[in-house]
Amino acid sequence: MMIDKRLVNLVPESKKYVFLTVLLRFCSLLSGTAFIFCVAHVLKNKNWQLSSILIIIFCLLLSVAANLLSSRTSFHASSKVKIKLRTLIYEKLLSLGTDYQESSSTAKIIQTATEGVEQIETWFSAFLPQFYYAMIAALFTFCVIAFFNLKMALVLLGCVPMIPLSMALVQGIAKKILGKYWAQYANLADNFLENLEGLTTLQIYEADGFKAAQMAREAETFRRVTMKVLSMQLNSIIIMDVVAYGGAALGICMAFSSFYSGSMDFFSAFACILLSADFFIPLRRLGSAFHVAMNGVTASKNIFELLDTNELGMCNDKGESLPLAPTAKAFSATPSAGDTPATPPVFSAENLSVSFGERVALKNCSLSIDTGSFVAFVGKSGSGKSTLAKILSGIYGSYSGSAKISGMEIKNISKKELHSFVTYISHRDWIFAGTVRDCLLEGKPSATDKRLWESLEKVNLSDFVRENGGLEMLLREGGSNLSGGQKQRLSIARALLHDSPVMIFDEATSNIDVESECAILNLIRSLKGQKTLIMISHRKENSLGADKIFEFENGTLIEPVEMTSGAAL
Repeated sequence: MMIDKRLVNLVPESKKYVFLTVLLRFCSLLSGTAFIFCVAHVLKNKNWQLSSILIIIFCLLLSVAANLLSSRTSFHASSKVKIKLRTLIYEKLLSLGTDYQESSSTAKIIQTATEGVEQIETWFSAFLPQFYYAMIAALFTFCVIAFFNLKMALVLLGCVPMIPLSMALVQGIAKKILGKYWAQYANLADNFLENLEGLTTLQIYEADGFKAAQMAREAETFRRVTMKVLSMQLNSIIIMDVVAYGGAALGICMAFSSFYSGSMDFFSAFACILLSADFFIPLRRLGSAFHVAMNGVTASKNIFELLDTNELGMCNDKGESLPLAPTAKAFSATPSAGDTPATPPVFSAENLSVSFGERVALKNCSLSIDTGSFVAFVGKSGSGKSTLAKILSGIYGSYSGSAKISGMEIKNISKKELHSFVTYISHRDWIFAGTVRDCLLEGKPSATDKRLWESLEKVNLSDFVRENGGLEMLLREGGSNLSGGQKQRLSIARALLHDSPVMIFDEATSNIDVESECAILNLIRSLKGQKTLIMISHRKENSLGADKIFEFENGTLIEPVEMTSGAAL
């Protein structure tokens, strides 16, 4: 009912810890039963010998030790799950890149990787071992009580199905409520993150009050959904308590009745009374863990939805993810010496189209870019030039038509190989908190200090870095202690260290000072002939020195313009 086989098989190493947890809890049950028998024997015979007392103490200590050890094994089972799931989520996000935004928001991803994983951890540590132990404990206790009084054992056993039945009845309602709960929770988190990031803008336009009121309404909706969840849990717990305590009371009454009628002796009656009280405890704890399990199962659906997302976001007609094509093992940016066949263009596209909802971003685009050439994509905002660049660099994967690199379909090339071949530089590249050295080493971890300084010199940033602490200069999150031009030049220095055969500059000179713009444009032109260069810009004059200019308008590629040496723009 609540056992997700995929979730269990996801972390096979946790199975042994779950097994050990169940085994230790059963050992605790055995020692607890032995404790009851010893106490009953002592009370019946009024024999308070030292040996009897030591046996009672031993059984008690054994039960406590087994419970403590089961807590440790339960912890190990759940901790491995947490590490495994977060590793899988992290690796999946690395492989998806920015594609994850097509199917999920950043806030939902954060929620899934934090609280969602925590819920599954509790599912492994609390519900899963208790599920198996409750069945074993109920069967064992039934057999023990049946040895003394079969009728009483059958009555207690008859009450057992009522607890799983109440859980099954609640499950249908709980699925809907918990689905709304997680959806509202993700929506609230998403809006909170967005409002926090745009707080300065909201204050400038005095819209923070409006957004605060909107957040208050969403928080109230979330509160109501949360109260429904709590109400559902409380009602189901009341039902399970009535069954558990009512069944235990019925068993105790039957034991007293049998004892006073003479059909049971003191030893049997005493043992059955205590066993009746303990009979429903494992099932009652299973009922409490059931609500945790519901949260865990709902969270696991979100996690598996993310893990099942195809790297390129491709789906069939039914909306099901398609498997990633076999990885391309090798492709080259430059022709090999002695090659007889004509080298295919480094990039080619045929009838390439992209839509975002009802908006057509790119329509029937066909082009080819030769190896080692310098081309420019120009056009107004929204004309489709950046969309095409993101397809060629593997950032966007949902498109129709054909897009190839060196004759190989982009969809057949793994993200790792694609990113080693193409470096995409936008005007919004992220600068992580750390030092200048840390930032540059992201481009090439094995780079020497000499290489780092050379990359800084190429973007005219070396003097500034030297004056502010050298390579150990501290950078704030997002490069907030740098100007726009300095951030852009640092991003390009990092890209130069990556040293890929193809470099795409997407509005690399947007919103920066004149000095930085000149430095970047001169650098791009200096790379001509060394790499395949694609520059995206609103302005044609920035394309000076390009071999070919592709102009875009309303998602359509206009006839490309071949440039000759010294041609005016």
